[in-house]
Amino acid sequence: MDSLKFSTVLLSLLSLAIITQAQDPTYLYSNCPNKTTFTRNSTYQANLNLLLSSLSSNATRNNINGFYNVSAGQDPDAVYGMFLCRGDVSNSVCRNCVNFAGKDILERCPIEKVAMIWFDECELRYSNRNIFSTVDQDFTLFMMSPNNVTVQPDRFNQLVATTINDIATRAASAPSGGKKFAVQQVNYTGIQKLYTLVQCTADLSTPDCSRCLEGAISKLGNCYKAVDDT
Repeated sequence: MDSLKFSTVLLSLLSLAIITQAQDPTYLYSNCPNKTTFTRNSTYQANLNLLLSSLSSNATRNNINGFYNVSAGQDPDAVYGMFLCRGDVSNSVCRNCVNFAGKDILERCPIEKVAMIWFDECELRYSNRNIFSTVDQDFTLFMMSPNNVTVQPDRFNQLVATTINDIATRAASAPSGGKKFAVQQVNYTGIQKLYTLVQCTADLSTPDCSRCLEGAISKLGNCYKAVDDT
């Protein structure tokens, strides 16, 4: 699982938070496969430090649609890395998240050559293998709410299916290099709304983004649950 590319699918009955000020990003999860490690003060670590510095400095740019990838060094010590900011956050929030992630990932994954970290506002990852423009769905992360749907569960399931597939098509159809991101808000009940969000990294082609999102959506039945209490 040294190479990984996957889409982000968010499903929530709560309003998306509007982030308006610089603050520590909201940590979600990290993954540090320990199959391959590096020696401290090695060439690989030097290249990794250069890569993280490049990611951090490029997070300040306004013309990258919240996504950037870069490599540092030569094989066998080459490092490939990238960041993706959530499509609805501001440039300043994106920059703050990437800067924080670049430091935090070294605390959580100090000697692993492959590492990934997710925040609510961004994700960052690096590997000793090329992870650019490829789809690999071997690793899947589910983050579930402890709450079940008890009001009109059949309608909820149908609404999720219709809405999430619609925005997946919209996100995947974005031009190459564009922000492959889409959201939708629909009425669920008289007082509740359904919010959905999907996103692919900008280096994926339309077919690859579609394939990745379809694979993620197909697994939604494993992570959301509608329960009829009647």
